[in-house]
Amino acid sequence: MTEPLLKVEKLTLDYETRGGNVRALRDVSFSMRSGRVLGIVGETGCGKSTLAHAIARLLPEPPARVRSGSIEFQGADLLKVPKWKMPAIRGTGIGMIFQEPINSLNPAYRIYDQVAEAVRIRRLRKAGRRTTSVFGDEGFDYSRPRLPTASEVLSKPVRASIVPRRGPDFASAKALRREVLDCLRLVRINDPETILDLYPHELSGGMRQRIMIAIALSGHPSLLIADEPTSALDVTIQAQMLTLMKELMDEVQTSILFISHDLAVIAEMTDDVGVMYAGNLVEMGPVAEVFESPRHPYTKALLRSIPTKRKADGPLPSLPGSVPNLLKLPTGCVFHPRCPLARGVCREPPSPELVSQEGPGTPGGHLAACFFSDEVSGLP
Repeated sequence: MTEPLLKVEKLTLDYETRGGNVRALRDVSFSMRSGRVLGIVGETGCGKSTLAHAIARLLPEPPARVRSGSIEFQGADLLKVPKWKMPAIRGTGIGMIFQEPINSLNPAYRIYDQVAEAVRIRRLRKAGRRTTSVFGDEGFDYSRPRLPTASEVLSKPVRASIVPRRGPDFASAKALRREVLDCLRLVRINDPETILDLYPHELSGGMRQRIMIAIALSGHPSLLIADEPTSALDVTIQAQMLTLMKELMDEVQTSILFISHDLAVIAEMTDDVGVMYAGNLVEMGPVAEVFESPRHPYTKALLRSIPTKRKADGPLPSLPGSVPNLLKLPTGCVFHPRCPLARGVCREPPSPELVSQEGPGTPGGHLAACFFSDEVSGLP
């Protein structure tokens, strides 16, 4: 078997706050292989986005602090890579699509400028040369250990457009424009020549998200992290985006880590799924097996809360209690205060580990962090 593309091992991360350390992730472990779509699902605040940003090393340090664990991408531990080298990995190795495209696109630049910059940076990194940005003709050398300060950035004049210099290190303006148009056609944008000259606010939400996907894929990443990319879109556009991403995965040969709180989207989009609760990964396995035969009480409760035509009239089932305070997590199993199967062993440390349930499916099988996983199927 080939080595996994991404392997997260015992990742524990805190946010330092005035009230104390918030344990956002606790001993999170999983792996994913090339050519797969792995979904991470859970309610708001469970740590899904924190996990996505931690993998790409996008969390500010402080307040975020990795206390232990490793994040291996293509065999290299990203937590041991100097921070000034991470831009060379992001974009060309790991691409990312964020939840709100309007917050990711620069409102002062046309679509052409923003896609063209991503294409040029990918070319330069592939050639091992310094990257340039929109801040001045020379830009900043991100291959050096010291990153530019805020005063250095603000002192550079902002150009109205990104125009590539001619010469041996840069393609002609026409060639660059052709490649930008190809990026937009890849994400099924009609009339890309017109779109290039527009500003982000002149596009719909679905069109802006297509632009973000085009920018992310322009770097030819091996791993694409999609952090709730459809949650800000209406249902019709959501379906279009999901179809597009599934088609693009085969066309550009990338793997996807798909973050969502929508179980229906996860069922449609992913091959495998991990369920998170209060910073813990409580269940993981092939999506069909996890949804048909959950082995953790929390997963069972999530699935019971989905409205269906077969359910009788009346309120949907709900869990008693509330999500625990991350400043004061319960001892033992983090879910035990709300769990119908909780017993004495669940309330005492150590907490249950994510172990194999010996189910069929992809290599690695079905994993669950529950002492009484065999009894979950009997829950109403």
